[in-house]
Amino acid sequence: MRIVDLEEAINDKRAEMIEIGMEKGLSCEETIVCSQELDRLLNDYRRLTASQGRFTSTLFQEDLLTFIHHLQKLIVRPYRLFLPYKSNRFY
Repeated sequence: MRIVDLEEAINDKRAEMIEIGMEKGLSCEETIVCSQELDRLLNDYRRLTASQGRFTSTLFQEDLLTFIHHLQKLIVRPYRLFLPYKSNRFY
């Protein structure tokens, strides 16, 4: 499979997964299967680009930034539970 075809398949599968997730929920079996198929396509893409010497650091940087963003959300979320409720009534 060519890189261009693989990129198109990845974008289509990502859109499909988002649509299913929005309609049926993220824990739905169909969403999980679609996510696993997307993972396989992404792994194929990385293998293909690495074997052709075209593995760019931007793909790694995007993955790293996404990971950091999600990690930041997980770290900040528990602390919000301990913050006092701020009402706009007294301001």
